[in-house]
Amino acid sequence: REPKAPDLNIDDAQLDLAAVRGADVLWLTATGLTQEPSRSAHHTALAARDRARHTVLDLDYRPMFWSGPAAASEQIEPVLGQVTVAVGNREECEVAVGETDPHRAADALLERGVEIAIVKQGPRGVLAKTADESVEVAPYFVDVVNGLGAGDAFGGALCHGLLSGWSLGRIVRFANVAGAIVASRRECSTAMPTTDEVEAVLERIR
Repeated sequence: REPKAPDLNIDDAQLDLAAVRGADVLWLTATGLTQEPSRSAHHTALAARDRARHTVLDLDYRPMFWSGPAAASEQIEPVLGQVTVAVGNREECEVAVGETDPHRAADALLERGVEIAIVKQGPRGVLAKTADESVEVAPYFVDVVNGLGAGDAFGGALCHGLLSGWSLGRIVRFANVAGAIVASRRECSTAMPTTDEVEAVLERIR
């Protein structure tokens, strides 16, 4: 990613704002806020999006891209009011809203305007909250072979559930298992499970 990765070189002129406005899901990451021109492009996209349904922020804190947690917090917190879904682990929630307790972190995200707050807790499962619903899903234990791609599988499954109009509980259970399946495999992008594979696991553990 040195001297600068291609995604961090995206600027306003490269954005298709009609596509940004019309997309059923727009997924952004905190890493995109680390540097210019990517940071400005993210703000332009968010302004065009105008908090449309399923505007998702992956809190995605990667220390090597920031001078410190405070610098990340300064950039991430103002964006929370412009997205409808936020997802991150406990460390990422601490950076975003100053809370590590999953329930307090989820509440803090909701207070900042997010409609769905999802806190990944590793071996303790996943917590998801809205203003009137709270769902906590137990972990699906696997023998971890390669953790790379597990978060991508979780995110892709989350988007699939949102687009399918599933209940919050079903979305989180599905995403939780999808991520675990990838962690149990040697590969990454080619290890993504099919819907049938995830559903088979859910049926088995149900």
